[in-house]
Amino acid sequence: TVFFKFNFRNSKTPAASASTPGLDNHIPIRRALKENTVKHVLVVMVSLVVYGSLEAALVRARIGNIGDFLTIISIFLVTACFANFASSYEITDLSENWMRILSQAASFFFLLVISLLLLTMIIGIRIAYSRLYDISLIFSVLLYLGIVLYDYWDFLRCFARRDRQGSFESKKQ
Repeated sequence: TVFFKFNFRNSKTPAASASTPGLDNHIPIRRALKENTVKHVLVVMVSLVVYGSLEAALVRARIGNIGDFLTIISIFLVTACFANFASSYEITDLSENWMRILSQAASFFFLLVISLLLLTMIIGIRIAYSRLYDISLIFSVLLYLGIVLYDYWDFLRCFARRDRQGSFESKKQ
């Protein structure tokens, strides 16, 4: 069986010219990975820019029952994570620019919302439960890294599928 076989030098495999049923995804993998990496860097940059305003707003708000606030943020976070995991690159034809851009944009906004909600939780915990700040920061960073790794894995599955389909097509001919 073929697991993950990527052609980094030339994305044009023999199957690229054959009519492969389903999705093509024949763009250079390096270009696709650069686009995906730029998306993740932009999410981190926007989150860092917004952090100060988010912190100031939470400090000014003087939330009376922080537990209820954190519960609401957690519900939003679960919803955003579900939406992020449900929208997969697997059904996207990455060779079509508009589909790839739309898919990357949706992923960008889901990741941004997740990042901002995690920051909101961390700030809220720091304000109300300062002794739990370090552990909540560690868990939040690990959760976010896991989500980023999942996004890369989901993205790379398209190329693994392409290579498996190409291998399958070349064996049929």
